[in-house]
Amino acid sequence: MVVTFKEENTIAFKHLFLKDYVDGADDSYAVYTQRDLYDRCLLRQYLAIPNETIGRYAYVRGESGGNQSALMLCQQYYRKGRIDPANDTFNIDPKIPLPPELDRSYKNFTLKFHKLINVTIQFKLKAINIQTIINNEIPDCYTFTITITFDNKAHSGRVKIRLDNQADIKECKDPSVFGDNSFRLFFDVVVILVCSLSFILCARSIIRGLLLQHV
Repeated sequence: MVVTFKEENTIAFKHLFLKDYVDGADDSYAVYTQRDLYDRCLLRQYLAIPNETIGRYAYVRGESGGNQSALMLCQQYYRKGRIDPANDTFNIDPKIPLPPELDRSYKNFTLKFHKLINVTIQFKLKAINIQTIINNEIPDCYTFTITITFDNKAHSGRVKIRLDNQADIKECKDPSVFGDNSFRLFFDVVVILVCSLSFILCARSIIRGLLLQHV
């Protein structure tokens, strides 16, 4: 059930954050134009989570507290790069510098496609697996770490996109379940007693059969 909950949320995240995603299209999901890549940088989808999603998710705030979001956008690129196919020339500095921190102007960020290696967007969402209540179990609380990678290492005109989801599971704080579970508990006890009685009767029949064989 734990695995199922994580897998179903992973599928939900792909449909929420990967535009026009189709189930099973992980290997072929890619973009080919600059506009499409900007379109899939999901900042708007991330901000719309409380109003758009069917599932109940909560943001994980930044370490500094307050209302700062924990979303991180990171660009990896060559320090210098110039590619001129018309003249069959290029000038690339393969050193990869550390990217600067994303400031509040993230909505207006630009990508330098001629030297871009990849773009990574990472954020965390919290959820509760309440389906375990059916089995009289205390629900688990999940923290999902979602990482979306735009892979341009090949510089082939095709930017591959993938979404990875890691789950951190822990017991929920102060769980509270309303309602009377006495009937369900009574039913479970009856089922256990019936199964035990059936086992005893079957065992007795087998023993009697073995004894008759030796008579």
